[in-house]
Amino acid sequence: MRIASFQFIQRNLDNISARSSEANRQLGQMSSGKRVEYASDDPVAANGILNYKQELRKLEQYQNNINLAENRLRREETGLTSGENITQQIKEIMLGANNPAITQNERDAYKSQLQSHIDEMLDIANSKDEFGQAIFGGFQTDNDPFTRQPDGSVSYSGDSGQREMMVGDSVKVAINHDGDLVFGGVPNPRGDFTASYDLVADHREDQVRVESANIADRANFSDQERYTVEFVGVIPADPESEEVFYQIKDESGNVMLPAAADPQLPYKPGDKIEVDGLEIVVKGEAKTGDKIELNSTVQDGTGQDDRGVFDILNRAKEWLESDGHTPSGQSEMIEILDELDAMGGHFTQVRADTGNRMRRLDNQKETHGDMTLTLEKLRSGMEDLDYAKATGEFSQTMVALQATQTMFGKVQNMSLFNYI
Repeated sequence: MRIASFQFIQRNLDNISARSSEANRQLGQMSSGKRVEYASDDPVAANGILNYKQELRKLEQYQNNINLAENRLRREETGLTSGENITQQIKEIMLGANNPAITQNERDAYKSQLQSHIDEMLDIANSKDEFGQAIFGGFQTDNDPFTRQPDGSVSYSGDSGQREMMVGDSVKVAINHDGDLVFGGVPNPRGDFTASYDLVADHREDQVRVESANIADRANFSDQERYTVEFVGVIPADPESEEVFYQIKDESGNVMLPAAADPQLPYKPGDKIEVDGLEIVVKGEAKTGDKIELNSTVQDGTGQDDRGVFDILNRAKEWLESDGHTPSGQSEMIEILDELDAMGGHFTQVRADTGNRMRRLDNQKETHGDMTLTLEKLRSGMEDLDYAKATGEFSQTMVALQATQTMFGKVQNMSLFNYI
């Protein structure tokens, strides 16, 4: 078969062109460090690389979400830590003020310190994150969730919403505690009622106080707001008798205990008093004429098992503004100190829950880090170039190209006329 010169030249040019293209492709791979730059390079590998990159981008977004969540929870933790510190400082103020030897100037100084701490606590309750959103407002983040009223009380305008951040496939972490929980959910140290005291001025060795007042039998609880424990002398009066008796009245002033036909009930400190579904325990030295009022602002059959932070602080403020060095004032002081202890413990508990959430974020971050390394390794194995192998292949291509060019140059110059 005869081969025309044109065909010969064209075939060699095509061969040189193909080897040049291959060399250029290999140079491009070595320049970019990628074995697969286009889907046409390796369609199967390209599909796997795309999937790995999508997973990596998703993990990167999860990491960004974790960073945002951590920042939010750290701000909350800082506020809760400050709340604990302020609570301890207020307790020290109350203990310092509970000294009958202090002067009026010293009492005024304690009042000023307490008011400053109340203002500081309100600032914490209304604190915001880096985006200007209220931390303790639930879903209502645009405005201050806590507002001071003209009478000094503080109202909450937020909600109980709990925002969550997606930090993994089907993994969400709550990034806030709502203000009603943090600043309104202090466990009531007395149980289901708060106690206030109206005591006679007689000196006593052991201050009378309510140890607990709980709803023990909800089926028989009449859900009243107020009960009064009154301590009375023996009837008929006996000047020589030192025994003290008690009776329980409802919010209308009707005697509930003892019943009209029952004998009088002697007061024994620490004994359980059962009435209207309640169990009441009173300790300390009671005097004839003493009155203890049990109050609940909740009327749903559950009792007032929570106290508000600002209600506790305002109660402490009222004590400082009155003469607390009386039997009534000293019993109130016991109530206030117990409530402050409960408040500090409540802040600690919420902060511990915040810490648990941050630990979960750390665990999730570590999981994502490990997964990222694994996916990067798999992607790299499919996409990245093996430089040692690529260099060898490029050298082979260049040798072949040079050989083709040399051979074509020599053959092209061959002619029968050279041999005639």
